[in-house]
Amino acid sequence: MDNFKPQAKVWFVAAWFAASTTALIFSVVFSVYLSTAKVVKPSVQNFKLYAALPETENSISDEIVFIDARAKIIEDFFKEYKSPLAQNSSTFVKISDKYQLDWRLLPSIAMQESNGGKRVIKDSYNPFGYGVYGKLVIKFQSWDEAIERVGRTLREDYLNKGLKNPTQIMAKYTPPSLAKGGAWAKGVSSFMEELQ
Repeated sequence: MDNFKPQAKVWFVAAWFAASTTALIFSVVFSVYLSTAKVVKPSVQNFKLYAALPETENSISDEIVFIDARAKIIEDFFKEYKSPLAQNSSTFVKISDKYQLDWRLLPSIAMQESNGGKRVIKDSYNPFGYGVYGKLVIKFQSWDEAIERVGRTLREDYLNKGLKNPTQIMAKYTPPSLAKGGAWAKGVSSFMEELQ
């Protein structure tokens, strides 16, 4: 480039910038042209396409099945303690719903009072210690009958009268526990927490 005159150098640099700019503009325009969608009018064709259809319609559907896990939780809870009440887990849920009780309350009372029905007066089917005062014993024909009766009693004679938690229920259900520092309510509450 030393052999070029200064004026020729300027023209050479200007020509190079002009050519570069033109090439850049051309590249941009061409890229835009290639990236835009082209509308092509379809031509009329005189043939038809056929496809084999399946013999039956296949369909896919989604279904959400709601399963109430409370009965299974109660069943597993009683099985862990080897309680005969495990087979009555759905009754506990049904009665709790019927009388609008916390579903954990009845199983927890049964655990506190009789170790889940393992320590009951012979042929009483009374895992709740309900109506047991010395020689006076309320007996039931089945576990289900006991669950129903005690569930109804808790609703009518306790919850409807403002006794809603184990400590409040204890004051009427088993008053001697008050003198023992509330051991009954603590036990029932502990079992209720275990059933969470």
